Amino acid sequence: MTGLQPPPWEERDRYGAINALVLTIRLVLLEPSRFFGRMPVGLGLTQPVLFAMVLALVGAVLDWMWGLATGGLSGLVAPEISSPLLGVGALVFGPVIAVAMVFVRAGVFHLMLILLDGRRLGFEATARVVAYGRATRLLAVLPFCGGPIGLLWELVVDVIGLSRVHGCEPWKAAVAVLAPAVVALLLLASGLAAILGLSILA
Repeated sequence: MTGLQPPPWEERDRYGAINALVLTIRLVLLEPSRFFGRMPVGLGLTQPVLFAMVLALVGAVLDWMWGLATGGLSGLVAPEISSPLLGVGALVFGPVIAVAMVFVRAGVFHLMLILLDGRRLGFEATARVVAYGRATRLLAVLPFCGGPIGLLWELVVDVIGLSRVHGCEPWKAAVAVLAPAVVALLLLASGLAAILGLSILA
């Protein structure tokens, strides 16, 4: 197909590693429709997964720096869970968790697309969308409201990306992304209600 162009991250020899990372993040955050509309499929998952791992490391470092800048407020609020080991753990296990989440979320989304007859390409296409969509997680470093904003924008980017890559109707992509989130929230709410009910009975 004409008009396709690999993400800057996959052309680091051309852009340079840091510039390619920044350009890719900017395109995902600000121009997701254009980014995923031009992203080719069939290049493998190594580079997208590596991108997700690097972002997890960057996010952990930025979170650690924010903790230093705020004087360790988390330690004042909850000293029992504040420890330098948590920062080290985020650096070590963050990339592993990020990769696991890419494949879990991509698997769920792809299954939903199959059920909705919205899948045009294979699992790789879905996983590439999810991996590059992790760029939205960097919004979590914004003070106070960054986490919710990053989560919401990730859902929007996933919907746009799946619709563009698979060429399916946006509503199918939206259902594929949002339905599992709604189910997870309902299960969480049910679990909390059960816990509260048991505590009241006790």
